[in-house]
Amino acid sequence: MKIIMNLPVAPKVFFNQLQQSALADIRQHTGREPLPKSLRGFSYAKNWPNGRTARLTITEFEPNSVYAYELVTPQDDFKVRYQLTPLENGKSRLVYEESLVAKSARGAANNRASGFLLGWFRKRRFKKMARQMCAT
Repeated sequence: MKIIMNLPVAPKVFFNQLQQSALADIRQHTGREPLPKSLRGFSYAKNWPNGRTARLTITEFEPNSVYAYELVTPQDDFKVRYQLTPLENGKSRLVYEESLVAKSARGAANNRASGFLLGWFRKRRFKKMARQMCAT
């Protein structure tokens, strides 16, 4: 899935929200507080209340520009990338990309079906979240 949005804020403002969210997640799951400049390559185990676990690795981290991570579960590999580009008048363009690769044929079929059925809702929810991040 790929979403391109023009945001009413500078890349620094939106990126700061992403960075704070990442640091809060790391703090919650590891108890550690890494410096933002050491986030590239940072990896940790992520646990959900339902007992599922995954390994999250921050693959790209360029302040005010790019934030990307990979979430590896026993069933899937999920990749997310945010790229911010400055526009005129303190605005920015966000390119959000995500991909989900299943590790089994059954999982791939489930991902295709749910992606087709829920894709519109996921895009709508993401755009709403991005607008809320800009308003904060």
